[in-house]
Amino acid sequence: MTTTISKEERYAMIRRAAKKVQKGRNLKNSSKKLTEEVIRIDRQDHKERISWSDAGEYAKAHYGDIYNANVKEEWN
Repeated sequence: MTTTISKEERYAMIRRAAKKVQKGRNLKNSSKKLTEEVIRIDRQDHKERISWSDAGEYAKAHYGDIYNANVKEEWN
């Protein structure tokens, strides 16, 4: 005995299967993007040691303008 499937039922089945595949693909892509972001964050300079012999000199050289602006109350 063969069962006949209407065009509408067949279309609905194909659509459900396609959505299932797309959902899996989207989940895989978002997981890959998240993994890449974690790797990028992990490679950032915050884990590296400061190469300057004096941390105060490093801070003054890189953040001196911010310090001076705060001292002069330009940011308040």
